[in-house]
Amino acid sequence: MGDIAAKEFLKNTGWLSGEPEWLCDALLASARVSAWKAGELIFMVGDEPGGIYGIVDGGVGTLVPSGGSEMVLCHVLRPGSWFGFGPLFVGGRRHLTFRTVEPTRIALVSLSDLNAIGARNPELYRRLGGLSEASFLNMAIRVVGDLLIPSGERRIAAVLARIAVCRQSGQEGALWPIRLSQSMIGQMANCSRDRVNQALRKFARAGWITADYKSVTVNDLAALEAFIRGGQQD
Repeated sequence: MGDIAAKEFLKNTGWLSGEPEWLCDALLASARVSAWKAGELIFMVGDEPGGIYGIVDGGVGTLVPSGGSEMVLCHVLRPGSWFGFGPLFVGGRRHLTFRTVEPTRIALVSLSDLNAIGARNPELYRRLGGLSEASFLNMAIRVVGDLLIPSGERRIAAVLARIAVCRQSGQEGALWPIRLSQSMIGQMANCSRDRVNQALRKFARAGWITADYKSVTVNDLAALEAFIRGGQQD
């Protein structure tokens, strides 16, 4: 996918698909698309302020502080998602960490370009404010809801369902392979790697998933979600 196609994808998927033409054109005209390898750090807590990022393909992990200074993976953002709004509204340094979890293409709109667009049309800030609140509030609610599930196996299943299912406008219902190690899945589900390994083998025997090295494919989402709702304890 070339840069023109990448920008067209972002215009028709996720947040921008519901935004006015002037905003799409202004942001995408300024956007610079780049390729990232798996495991690359995009920015981290304490970094200098910067622009916003839109995911074209791949996946970007959201990491938050846990137990002091340790950064823990809590979610994976998928194509059509945007992140990095904080400095635009409140200034200061970055307060979250984002790292690719698989080969990923990302469009960056720099902070200087955003400020220039906002100077021409202050409506930009309201539009981005709504995106920031909706996207990260919804993410936080889903993450907390999954972590409050008492059963470890069901928490693991909930993480798989959350990461595999696309909720972006224009891609509803799509399922992505989960290219995470068992340790990373364990972080997200607050479970040990051994517990994750046991759960994945159980889900694979049931035919709900196919698990390979650092990759999980959901085969039967309905069955997986029924298990999550079942209330079964470990």
